[in-house]
Amino acid sequence: MRTFDRIAPRPTAAVYVDGFNLFRRALQGRDDLKWLDLELLCERLLPTFDVGQIRYFTARVRHVEGNDPRSPQNQEAYLRALGTLPSVSLHFGTFRSDKRWMAVSPLDIGEDGSPRQIRVRKIEEKGTDVSLASHMVCDAMEHLVDAYFLLSNDSDFAEALRLVRSRARRRVGLIVPTSGRAARTLMDIHPDEVRVLREGLLHDSQFPDRVLDELGAFSRPRGWQSARAPLDGEGPRAG
Repeated sequence: MRTFDRIAPRPTAAVYVDGFNLFRRALQGRDDLKWLDLELLCERLLPTFDVGQIRYFTARVRHVEGNDPRSPQNQEAYLRALGTLPSVSLHFGTFRSDKRWMAVSPLDIGEDGSPRQIRVRKIEEKGTDVSLASHMVCDAMEHLVDAYFLLSNDSDFAEALRLVRSRARRRVGLIVPTSGRAARTLMDIHPDEVRVLREGLLHDSQFPDRVLDELGAFSRPRGWQSARAPLDGEGPRAG
């Protein structure tokens, strides 16, 4: 009787995506790469893992004077596309834009001895970092998967990775969203796995130009058109 060796299952993994860090480090100024299919990206980036959970952390942007007025609409289209991916869950912080007085740089001292100030517009997102770190640590403590990957180059997440390894005793991985050097504080954790987002991988991990969900078909934002030629037979992706 012929026998077959049993194939060992692949280790399971979860990926935690810092949406704003991904944008700033890899996608800003590259409109042809912003229609990014996170499932396809993780399949190609982590072929030896079974990635069953991708958590995407962001905040809904608002139109800010001087920026592209289409940004909120473009983001909503992208979030809708992510909603068609079974393994992706969306987690939202808040987006703040306010005006405040701050000291000029280089420092200029006025006649009264205090630094001269100008009024500036400060834009920041709040809550996403804490949410990402909290979900990663809680998931690891429940032993949901074998390995926990952070997609970010923000050194503030070093403690979360350290806790996943030391307290939950799980494997940790780092996905660096830049071709530059990874943050030293993150590398000091000595991740079990390190990946780098190359431009070619981002280019090959795009949604189709038309995507289908329960509300119907919708398209890649006009300003995000890809430079690649469509593949033969490429059609809407079912949600």
